[in-house]
Amino acid sequence: MGISSFGIGWIVGVILAWFGLGKRDQGFPLPVRTAIQAFDLGEEQRREKESLDEFRRTAPFRQSRTINVDPARGRVLGFRALRDGRVALVTGRADAYGAVTDAHDPATVDNRLVWTDAEGGEERSVTLGFTPRGVTEAPDGTLWVVGGSTVARFAADGAKLAEAEAPHFTLSPEGREEFVEEMRARHAAELESHTKSIEQQEEMVAELEAKKEGDPGYQTAEVVDLYKRSAESMKRHLESRRQMTDEQVADEAIERVKQIHRVAVSEDAVFIVTNMETGYGFAVWRLSPDLSEPTRVVEGLAGCCGQMDVQVVEGGLAIAENSRHQVRLVDFDGEPIRQFGETSRSDVTKGFGGCCNPMNTCLDGDGCLLTSESNGLVKRYGLDGTYREVIGVADVQPGCKNSSIGMSADGRTLYYLDAIEGKVVVLDKEG
Repeated sequence: MGISSFGIGWIVGVILAWFGLGKRDQGFPLPVRTAIQAFDLGEEQRREKESLDEFRRTAPFRQSRTINVDPARGRVLGFRALRDGRVALVTGRADAYGAVTDAHDPATVDNRLVWTDAEGGEERSVTLGFTPRGVTEAPDGTLWVVGGSTVARFAADGAKLAEAEAPHFTLSPEGREEFVEEMRARHAAELESHTKSIEQQEEMVAELEAKKEGDPGYQTAEVVDLYKRSAESMKRHLESRRQMTDEQVADEAIERVKQIHRVAVSEDAVFIVTNMETGYGFAVWRLSPDLSEPTRVVEGLAGCCGQMDVQVVEGGLAIAENSRHQVRLVDFDGEPIRQFGETSRSDVTKGFGGCCNPMNTCLDGDGCLLTSESNGLVKRYGLDGTYREVIGVADVQPGCKNSSIGMSADGRTLYYLDAIEGKVVVLDKEG
């Protein structure tokens, strides 16, 4: 049995995830495809790198500077380019997949909403009682921030106007009993599945250990050791999950369902992205402006590593469904308008590359949609799905992560979130 580049990439992903360098939502799902993308330096990756380097030199927007916060105050976790030319940041201790954990004592790192000028100079801030994951500007100029299970709204002067805890998900005592039973059954099925996966990996390790140099499929001792260590780590984690009570299983599932990833706001409604009640998909919920009347309008979205973006566009929502390499456009009731995009690893102008792209979108002010990919690439599309151009490439480390983008009101500045470094990359229009 030979070990392909897929296998080596997979094991690196295992090690990253199981030794705390990657983020797990629940159970054993791993950023396998991300590991392949990051560590399989094959012909496709070489061509992609050359293409990105060319666009860095020729695209209309070129990287010029970055927006940072004082490291003692944490890192930039998200941002929004505001209509008045300023920028809103949400900052705190990095805890997302692909982000570097802040070295400061977490007790001294406040989660904040920060207003900056166009150059990134801090003007004022307010402290948040939760770790923020997304921020957006409503048509009336107020800012909405989400994170954990919280939605909050702030006036332009920083005054808090509203805050609600997980408005989309509640359980009656009867409903909780039913939910606990369903989660208990799913937990048992997961344990059985993961046990089989570990057994298969242990069989593979035994086969590799029996090979000698020159045998088909021979791997070095270092690679075999990686497989062995990952299997042992997986076994320890599996055992810890076996010890969970039914209530602990249910509490974990409820916390996951309550988690809010992104927010978008129209004239008449608030939209939040959450996890589905079961499985690893995402849903979009519509709320009234007072955060009541939650209605699930989109479900079954496929995204990688806790990343799913939604934006308000003309007549509806744009959803960057990254694991399906497409942008999905729906109306405010969730009814399909159109979708566009396909996988393309060899030509970035023909589709979306990597394991899971596009990651995020935004409007450009001229009625077009910008899409971002986790390798720094930003492209422009018409809302009809017509590809227009690559407009810029931010110099960031690739990998499945939040890659929020924004365009200044005057159309001269493009912003890209570097989630790993915890800063905003600024690209200015040439000429």
